[in-house]
Amino acid sequence: MKYSHYIITLLLFFVLVSCNKTDNKSDASSIDPLANIVHEDGWSIVSKIEDGNRVYWFLAPEINNVSPAMFKKIIYSNQKSELEVKVVSQCDAPKQICDDLMTKYKILSKNYN
Repeated sequence: MKYSHYIITLLLFFVLVSCNKTDNKSDASSIDPLANIVHEDGWSIVSKIEDGNRVYWFLAPEINNVSPAMFKKIIYSNQKSELEVKVVSQCDAPKQICDDLMTKYKILSKNYN
C-alpha cells in the first residue's frame, strides 16, 4: 500500500508540474487533455472522467515540502436514481494532522459532486 502511494504521488506530480500556482484554475492538457486542475485553500484538486465516472484527487497542502495526504473521491454515475460515492484516503502524517486534513477535506469536497 505504501508503494502505491508513492507511485500515485509521482504520477500526480507530473500532472501538477504543469500547474501555475498563481492561477486558481489550470489546464493539464499537456499531460492528460481530460484532466482539470484547481487550487483551493492550498489544496490541489485534479478532476476527470474515468470509465464514465467523475473522479477527484484532493492533494493536501504541503508540510515540510511534502503533501502528507491525498483523497480520491469517485462519483459513480450508473443507472441508479441516486449517485454512489466512494472515498479512498492515504495519510502519512501524524494522526492529529491526518484528522485535521480529513475534516478540511470533508468541507472542501462538498463543492465537488
